[in-house]
Amino acid sequence: MMTNKLRLAAAILLAATLSSASLFADNNIDSRIDTLETAVVTGTRLSVLRDALPAPVSVVGRASISASDEAEIMPSVMEQVPGLFVTSRGVTGYGVSGGAAGAISLRGFGAGAGRVIILIDGHPQFESIYGHPVADEYMATNAQRVEVSRGAASVLYGSNAMGGAINIITRKPTTDGNYLDFKEMAGSYGTFRMNFTDSYKKGRFSTSVSLGHDSTEGHRENSKYNSTSGMLNLGYQLSDAWSTGARFSLMNAYSENPGTVSQPMFDAWSNIVRGMGTLSLSNQYENTSGNIDLYFNYGNHIINDGHAEGKAPQPYLFHGIDFTAGLSAYQVVPLFVGNTMTVGTDIIYYGGHAYRNPVTEIYADHKRLNEEAVYVFDQQVVGPFMFNAGIRFDYHSAYGAEWIPQVGLSFMPWGNTTIKASASKGFRMPNMRELYMYASANAELLPEEAWSYDLTLGHHFLDGALNTEVSVFYTKGTNIIEVVRENGKPQNRNVGEFANKGVEVAADWRIAPSLAFNANYSYLHMDTIYTGAPVHKAYAGLDWTPGRFSASVGAMAINDLYLSTGNNAEKANYVDLKAKIGYRVTDWMQVFVRGMNLLNQDYQTMLGYPEPGITILGGIAISK
Repeated sequence: MMTNKLRLAAAILLAATLSSASLFADNNIDSRIDTLETAVVTGTRLSVLRDALPAPVSVVGRASISASDEAEIMPSVMEQVPGLFVTSRGVTGYGVSGGAAGAISLRGFGAGAGRVIILIDGHPQFESIYGHPVADEYMATNAQRVEVSRGAASVLYGSNAMGGAINIITRKPTTDGNYLDFKEMAGSYGTFRMNFTDSYKKGRFSTSVSLGHDSTEGHRENSKYNSTSGMLNLGYQLSDAWSTGARFSLMNAYSENPGTVSQPMFDAWSNIVRGMGTLSLSNQYENTSGNIDLYFNYGNHIINDGHAEGKAPQPYLFHGIDFTAGLSAYQVVPLFVGNTMTVGTDIIYYGGHAYRNPVTEIYADHKRLNEEAVYVFDQQVVGPFMFNAGIRFDYHSAYGAEWIPQVGLSFMPWGNTTIKASASKGFRMPNMRELYMYASANAELLPEEAWSYDLTLGHHFLDGALNTEVSVFYTKGTNIIEVVRENGKPQNRNVGEFANKGVEVAADWRIAPSLAFNANYSYLHMDTIYTGAPVHKAYAGLDWTPGRFSASVGAMAINDLYLSTGNNAEKANYVDLKAKIGYRVTDWMQVFVRGMNLLNQDYQTMLGYPEPGITILGGIAISK
């Protein structure tokens, strides 16, 4: 039986074979990787080249997202971003509550605890009672690109950006005309996926409509999943400088929890509805730009925790309703030559309630919390240097005031080399569960805090065809909320600390007009071990388009992924090899076959939940 290193070598050999064959092809390739020179907005709220931005930011573009053929956004983002990992338990979908997957870890920070913020167009997205993101809500068909700020981003995004920010930027038409994207596929384990997007722009008006459906019978008994989602984006150019827009989305997901292999569960399922709406007003002048957004997020979760074999069914279902409403506004103003200053404010009002027995088991009973913040973020360019510094004042109704600073420097000694450094503070407010729910509740909790330090070296070779970046980081966290037992009674308290450090490497290479290669690697050292965060994570992918044919291959290698902690901690080591072959029947239609876990690895990312073996999907894609 091959070792993991041999499997990875086989995967790289396969990529190299495709690479050598492509040297004889001259056809243009659809860009499926996003170069390290891409302009981003997540680190500053102002479009800035990644080279100039002191903080490390990764970008996953529309072409990469579409080529992955995934229904949810997180699998493709995980492959492209060093240091980012997402747990899974089946063919598709994540679920919520007991046995749920979709735990997002960035540099060892877990989004399930609210330490990594998920944003859609810059707005926070989380289930406000428990404080965690809902991975099934973030659909690939809705996303134009994803920007991942690796390291604390609280100066701009406040609480929950303690370990970083994942900003999903939605699709909007930019040129006049009508554009249609449709994809349908089916295959192993009764899996079926369909997504449809129609974008239209004429003059001052634009609209984009997306619909998606994802379902599977599952690779284990009692592991069905299905979700249906839709998004509507509307835009209108009021004048040369002013524009307005609206976005609405709705998603429903049903998932079953089969339990672990040793302790299977029956009648364990969740049925969730997530919705959101946004109204925006933007301005774009020659020397200044800004935006005002009003948004509202809503969730309705119904959960059956199920029962073990021979046990009685649950007498009541869990029912949770949560909401988040907010206003976000900022304006970018140049004070003098080479300077831009961003001044902004965030106001968030959130709450909800949950119950099992509607008479005796009511949790977070219609609690309402609010948070207000103002921030200033300044950037100054002086020759080959860019300096930035920011400060945020945040006031929360539960714990009071918090000051959040950030400083950074980037230096471009030559046009193809960048040296960057940043130091930033992040924080996480206690969620409603920790404050008010269950026996361990403690309404006196304070925010968790962390400082992130980054040093990054970037270099472009071969006239920009080969782009590389290396980052080293150190993060120290304090005031971490942990459960402490005294006299047999549990209570949440601010007693924990941790220190994470590591190295992240990324590269993209346009080898030939029809061939593109990208790779990334991350090493993570955790003083305090957490599950769902691998010590070593590597990915290599290659895309080749000789004429009407296309082929892609990607391999992700994971070593020392902790499935449990303690003296006898269990770890996972595996290589997930994927490949896709397509043929463009016409200029607007392609047929394809895609395979996942082609090495038929027996592995888990959650203890007791084995991943499916070889999985094959075939389908059709239309774009015109």
